[in-house]
Amino acid sequence: MDVNELHLASYERYHRTKRTSPDTVKSYRITLQQLADFRPGRPIVDLGREDLEEFLIAAATVNASATVHKKFRNLRAFYRWCEAEEIIDKSPMTRIAEPNVTSKPVPIVPDDQIAALLKACSGKEFGDRRDTAMIRLWCEAGSPRVSEMVGIRLDDLDMRHDHVTLHGKGDKIRTIPFGAKTGQAIDRYLRVRARHKDANKLSSLWLGQLGGALTTSGAYRLLERRCREAGIPRIHPHKLRHLAAHLWADAGGSEGDAMALFGWSSAEMPRRYGRSAQVERAHRAARRVSQADRF
Repeated sequence: MDVNELHLASYERYHRTKRTSPDTVKSYRITLQQLADFRPGRPIVDLGREDLEEFLIAAATVNASATVHKKFRNLRAFYRWCEAEEIIDKSPMTRIAEPNVTSKPVPIVPDDQIAALLKACSGKEFGDRRDTAMIRLWCEAGSPRVSEMVGIRLDDLDMRHDHVTLHGKGDKIRTIPFGAKTGQAIDRYLRVRARHKDANKLSSLWLGQLGGALTTSGAYRLLERRCREAGIPRIHPHKLRHLAAHLWADAGGSEGDAMALFGWSSAEMPRRYGRSAQVERAHRAARRVSQADRF
């Protein structure tokens, strides 16, 4: 095992003890491997400030600002760990300026596309009932991340009080309520689920049509397939989360409540999500006021 792989393995072991999400660990490894390829033949723990600045400058020529910022954060976290583990004396990231992120709001999915999506799975078969329930839950305030959605267990559901418990990043747990239509859709799904061959074998709420628990990749595929059947552009599950955040803000929901519902730990997150349709909301507010009509 070469020296870079040795340190990467140790770093990944550290994150396993912290129960960091696999996707986050994968992001760290990709960035650090890219850095190793950028300075071949040199251990990444021996690289200095200039090496890292040149790496980030090179990344900025081919990546979006948000991607460069993510690489910066990944490097900062790794070298802080190296410093804490006394692998290095001082992090070379200490005096590197944090790159700016050019904010590009995520387009909000129009209502007619959501209607078409729900119409595409309006049948009564197992897949129709499951997909309708999932899509509706994705549109609720607190919209689950994909990993949270597929991680829902039967005992996470409270059909009496209409809420579901989600297991999020870093073992964070939150509960989100759902409306009458979502509750009805889940109830209909539960009835067809009871006839599934794995109904009594698995505790996972969402099951695959052919058997087993629905996976993250399966959730992406079902939404992609439903978009294709509906004849609409592909909708990423994260866009439904943005839609849910927009609907919350549009209804006058507070940022503090949004943080609790959506599982955000930073006050920047509700503002970032809210920017997706901020202009649209501002225009509607201006029409309600119609301030020039007073003259």
